[in-house]
Amino acid sequence: MGLPRTSEKGLLKPRQWIDKSFEICTRMLPFLRSELKDEDDCKRIVSILYVMTEFNAVVLECQNGIGVFAGEEEVIGKGEAGNYIEVPVKKGNAMLASLKFYKKVGDVITEEDEAIARGAGAVISAQLEQNSKDYNARLRAKAELKALQAQINPHFLFNALNTIAAMCRTEPLEARRLLIHLARHFRAIIQTSPDLIDIHKELENVRSYLEIEKARYGNRIRVEWDIQPNISFLIPPLTIQPIVENAIKHGLAGKKDGEIVISVKSVDNCYQVCIKDNGCGMEAEVARNLLTNTNDDKRIGISNVNRRLKEIYGEDNGMIINSEPGKGTEVIIVVPIRERRKADVIKGRYCRR
Repeated sequence: MGLPRTSEKGLLKPRQWIDKSFEICTRMLPFLRSELKDEDDCKRIVSILYVMTEFNAVVLECQNGIGVFAGEEEVIGKGEAGNYIEVPVKKGNAMLASLKFYKKVGDVITEEDEAIARGAGAVISAQLEQNSKDYNARLRAKAELKALQAQINPHFLFNALNTIAAMCRTEPLEARRLLIHLARHFRAIIQTSPDLIDIHKELENVRSYLEIEKARYGNRIRVEWDIQPNISFLIPPLTIQPIVENAIKHGLAGKKDGEIVISVKSVDNCYQVCIKDNGCGMEAEVARNLLTNTNDDKRIGISNVNRRLKEIYGEDNGMIINSEPGKGTEVIIVVPIRERRKADVIKGRYCRR
């Protein structure tokens, strides 16, 4: 079914002009994902611009060699100064292509024509820039995850293996159980992708990690779970485990009655994951620095997780740390619940009920 062209007689009213411009942009967006590298997508773009405007021909000439047009070919060859509009298409400061909108010799190019032509070029440029930002954001998220995966503490592995080895003769079944948890834990770390995963899969990895640590520390660490029934949502991988690890290594260090409470629940328009310990706590300034610190290798996992959360959910979200010296630490992760659009589903950005 063809797209209706505007009547050649009479100009559009302001509201009609806005609606028409919006529809042109909406129809073009799906074909901009290839960033003008696919000739078929380029053909669809110029076809939309030709059919939905009053120009007699539309030409798209890309820097990568792709050149396509729609409309009356003879008009293109007769183009004269003042008889066509040329609009640049850029990604940042880089020139990617030019759009040329032609009318027949002698026909008037109206202000409406010019506004639509320049608006189309601006929309294409803005979308290409956004595509680039999304791509770079995905690269950064992947790099952050790789950094976290590479930060596997060798001391944890050695201590776990020593603990298991010591049990092999006296408690072979317990040693076997811990080996299974150790394998699950490292498999989760190695095989994790930068995409979001189910909260229960993330919690399984945390359970395996804690089973190994409890075998080492015995009764010195107690863990409580408060998971809301039937709760289900997606979360960035390796989000909870680094926080629990820091609680054990730093918060509960030297404590004989350490306690960690892990809760997951739905609160208003978000999901909330809370990791709370009764450890030594810290000053508010130390907690703030912990979220942005990139120089202290001992706690790089915390700032790493916080950056990944902000990358996915926006700068206004991320991790919250509530702590006082001698009163323990509470770390809260907020996962916003938003109605997902198709583009967000592709990027894996939001959770919804």
